[in-house]
Amino acid sequence: MNRITIKDVARAAGVSASAVSRVFTEGASASVKTREKVLAAADLLGYRPSLLARGLVSNRTNMVTLVMGRMTDPFDALFMDSFAEAMARRGTRLMLSPVRAGASEEDSLLQALDYQSDAVIVSAGTMSLAHSERCVRAGLRVILAGRVLEAPGVDCVLADNRDGGRQAAELLLRTGCRSLAYLGQGGATFSDRERRDGFGMAVAEAGATFTEQGVGGREHAEAFSAATELLSRLPRPDGIFCSNDNIAICALEACRALGLAVPGDVAIVGFNNLPDAARRSFQLTTLDYPASKVVAEICNLLDLREGDFGRESEIRRIPTQLVVRSSTRARDAVG
Repeated sequence: MNRITIKDVARAAGVSASAVSRVFTEGASASVKTREKVLAAADLLGYRPSLLARGLVSNRTNMVTLVMGRMTDPFDALFMDSFAEAMARRGTRLMLSPVRAGASEEDSLLQALDYQSDAVIVSAGTMSLAHSERCVRAGLRVILAGRVLEAPGVDCVLADNRDGGRQAAELLLRTGCRSLAYLGQGGATFSDRERRDGFGMAVAEAGATFTEQGVGGREHAEAFSAATELLSRLPRPDGIFCSNDNIAICALEACRALGLAVPGDVAIVGFNNLPDAARRSFQLTTLDYPASKVVAEICNLLDLREGDFGRESEIRRIPTQLVVRSSTRARDAVG
């Protein structure tokens, strides 16, 4: 079956194609009689105007592309849900452009250019300076979520990761831990590196022992295996900061499998404050980093750059706050 076109609607309504175009163009003039005839014909034929075609004329498509990876971390799913809801409230259409494992983000960015998105939000992979320049030259607003690229026309939104790492270290030290460890992604992501650095610097300043263990991938089994390896070391760490709640929950499960008491033998801190962190079976102490705040900052930056495309680039860091639960010790350190 052939797609219904503007010419089909014009024939059915007994008007010209230009009259149909005026009816479906915001701000264009059309008589009440013509509008009624065109809308009735369009409804009968099931016609809807092409937003992409309209975008070619107006240079705006009212569409935003979200470049995303595999949602193995529940935080990514929360972010996407929150972002999709925010775009729906704004009346903005959202196009998802996934980055395949091991692939660059170039294909996803090209998709944003091909469909003439008004903006691209990069929440997975990395973005090169050359790719950012290409997007900005094409008139796209570019925002990176969870990483930093200092480039003209590119805004960034992410957690105050180093301060979060510092807060985790200070809590563990304050409650009596002296052999501390970082369980993360081996520096595989920008946020992971910053959280490790903030934690490690605070531990070093306190003169405590610091070690780290990398997780070989993003799957549950890989995080559980890495946590088990870390907890099997001698001397065993008595306080662990994990780069995200997903890994921290695996560390809690590894403690149970090894017969270790939490927080008596090992205290554990996560990052993100996922809904699962508050479950009775976990009660995970963690850094609160709401996905909704990330989305709110992105939306604000989209609006600011729409009004002033040439404005200076901005990096916004969202403060994190400790949510203390029973996976860390309640007592203060003595002496």
